[in-house]
This record gives sequence, structure tokens and C-alpha cells, in this order.
Amino acid sequence: MPAASRARRCIWLLLLLPALAAGCRKKTTPDLIIVSPHNKKIEAEFDRAFRLWHQRHFGWDVKIQWRDVGGTTSTTRFLLNQYRRADTSGIDVYFGGGSPDHRLLAARGCTVPVHLPPEILSQLPRTIGGVRQYDPKGHWYGAAVSCFGILYNAKLLKAKSLPIPRRWDDLTAPAMFGRIAAADATQSGSARAAYEMIVQSASDWPAGWAKLLKIFANCKRFARGSSDVVNDVANGDVLAGAAIDFYAYNQIALAGDDLGFAVVAGTTAFTPDPISLLKGAPHRQMAQRFIEFVLSREGQFLWCLPPGTPGGPKEHALYRQPIRRDVYRLCKGKMLSPLVDVFERSGDFKLDEEAASIRISRLHGPLMKAAAMDSQAELRRAWKTILQAGQSDRAKALLKDFTALPADLADEKTALETAKKLSDPKQRELITGRWQRFFRRKYERIAAGS
Repeated sequence: MPAASRARRCIWLLLLLPALAAGCRKKTTPDLIIVSPHNKKIEAEFDRAFRLWHQRHFGWDVKIQWRDVGGTTSTTRFLLNQYRRADTSGIDVYFGGGSPDHRLLAARGCTVPVHLPPEILSQLPRTIGGVRQYDPKGHWYGAAVSCFGILYNAKLLKAKSLPIPRRWDDLTAPAMFGRIAAADATQSGSARAAYEMIVQSASDWPAGWAKLLKIFANCKRFARGSSDVVNDVANGDVLAGAAIDFYAYNQIALAGDDLGFAVVAGTTAFTPDPISLLKGAPHRQMAQRFIEFVLSREGQFLWCLPPGTPGGPKEHALYRQPIRRDVYRLCKGKMLSPLVDVFERSGDFKLDEEAASIRISRLHGPLMKAAAMDSQAELRRAWKTILQAGQSDRAKALLKDFTALPADLADEKTALETAKKLSDPKQRELITGRWQRFFRRKYERIAAGS
């Protein structure tokens, strides 16, 4: 090869080196970091679709790093701890979890507003059935919506000649003793939200708590997370349990007619599953693009269309309710069964959002632990004593004692004021310690027949 040709080739190689180096860096250095309690199917489909969308709109591929630190409760706790130490978490986006958690992060200054293009914002409902679907200041936006209901094992119920549970009260029936499961509210954000729906299905806070406690008393076990409850029902370990819709639908897709899901009539609220931009995001522009993609038509189609169909996910059916109005119109007759048009199904049930936000974020976890989880054996013995007493006057007196609340939780106003105190670690330890002693002594007294 002539010297001049060799020289030209060397020059071209030198010019290409920076581009080659940049390409190598892109394979190891993320362009976007997302923390999410979502399952791997959701992560995989949104990762693939966003990368294709970004390649099409901006001409280059994106590397996304997904951080998994557990469920909603663990993820929110992780972020709060990060921001106590620094002005950044080193993460760009919080994708998933409940609105109470995103509201809490916004209140603590952990998120920053996102201003959406008019085309996107105009298709997002401010409320569905009275439930706010995005923050007016833009700190969080619902990316999908969910509702809660009862997942049941239809095959086992039929074998035992038991009716299908269609109301929350059905889970309190004597026939359900030792035959249902519930998720640990200290670990599961969706469990706390489900328990709030049960509470608000009653006439007031004391009646709602009484219903919830009777459900806990019927539990065979307390599972770590909501997905574990779904697995317990599917495996036949229990007959039923409270579940979020998309967990139930995914399991039913595997099990077929052996399982069923009852959306509780008259007490159904569609709540947002938000997305937020975190303060100090290291890749803020890319984070903004991802949020806009999730809320675009293209992103919303992933939630509801069957895999392999035009615009749908590639491999996994996600069984999620989109939030955009126009997507329901555009996907009418094409959505995965049993997804519904949430704007037609929201009904007359009105969720008390202020009370729900406080109880979900602060009260349900520690109260469930003190009243049910720390004293499950005593709880079950007390409840069994009441059930064995039948419809007698003695049973009514025991039930009144059983459902009684401590003085600092006796009515809704007092309970909400007490819940706010639980954010202080010292107060929390004192208060929950009193609760634990209160419930345990009461259960022991009832079981002893005194």
C-alpha cells in the first residue's frame, strides 16, 4: 500500500476514534435512570418502546437503567432517605406507586414540576369520579389508573359450595374464617390503598375499621406484598383476597376460568398510578422526554392493547387502564378483556381524597401491624370465640368490644390528627406501642370469655 494511502487511512481512523469511543460509552453509561416498583414486564415494554420512539424522533438510541428497591413503600422510603442527605438522588424519574406517595415526595421537595405540551395535557382528566388524576402544579401525573376488588378462586368456591364474594362484607363472613389472605400494609402501597377503599365503603371511620378488622381476623396469613396474595389465591392456599385490578387480570390470563375478579359495586374508585420528575435529575431533558412518551398516545397504547397488535406491546400483555381520554375512543373494541372505559364506569362513589391520603401514607401500615400482624394468634382466637357465640346477645357484646378503637382513633377527626403525629419517630414508637398493648389485651380478654 502506498505511503500516501496509509497516511490517509490513519487520518480517517483518528477522526473516527471519538465517535467510536462515544459509542462504547453509550453502552455502559445510562442516558436515563428510573426507579420503579413496576414489574419487569412493564419495564421491558416501556424500555423497548421508548428507545424506538427516541430513535425515530431524535436519531439515536437510549440506554435506560432501571432501579428496583422493592415495592412502593420501599421505593418512597428510599427516595426520602436519599434527599435527607443530598439535593439529588442520582435518579431521574419515579415511575409507578400510588398518588399518596408521590404527593408526599412533592410535599417534601423531592420532585419538580413538569410542564406538558397542550396536546398531552388536554387529554388528561383532572378527576375521575372525584379522584384527582394529576397535580395542578405538575409535580406528578397519573400514567395509568387502577381500581381494587376481590380476586377469588372460583373452582374452590364451587367445590366448597360457597358463594362468590362480590362485596367487601363478604370477606367478613364466618365461612371465610382462615380462608383469605391480606398483604402487609407496612410493605405494600397497593394494599394500603385497597384497605382505604374498604374503610370508605362504610358509613364512617369506626364502621370502616370494624369491617377491615373482621377481614384481617378471617385471614389465614398476611402476605408480604399484594402479588403474594394473588399467588395464594391462584395456588388454592386461600379462597379470596383484596387485589389491584391488573395483578388480578394477569393471573386470570394464566389460570382461566378457575379464577375471577369482582369489582365491588358502588365502592369503586379509579386511582392514578403516577410518574414524577425527581429533583436534581442527572438527565433532566431525557426524563422529560420519557414522561411525555408515557403520557403520549403511543405510550398509553402499551397499557391496553394485546401484544403483537399494531401499537401494542411486543411480548407482554400489561392489563392496565390508560388515563388518556382519546385512547379509549381510539382503542374501542381492541382493548384487552376485561379492561373497561373508566369514564363510563366511575359511578357515583366519591373518595374522600384528603382523608385517604393521610390514612394511606401514615395510618394503615402501623395500625394493621399493631392490631393484626403483631397479635395474629390472639386476633384469630378472639374472632373464633365471637363466631362460636353465633347471634346471641353475648356475641353482640363481644363484637362491640372487638371492634372498639383506642381513644386516639375513636372518630375520624381524632384518627387523622393522630396519624399526622406518626411522622415523628419518637411519637410513632410511643403511640404504636400503646395500640399494640390495647389490641392484644382486648383479644386475650375476649378469647377468655370475660
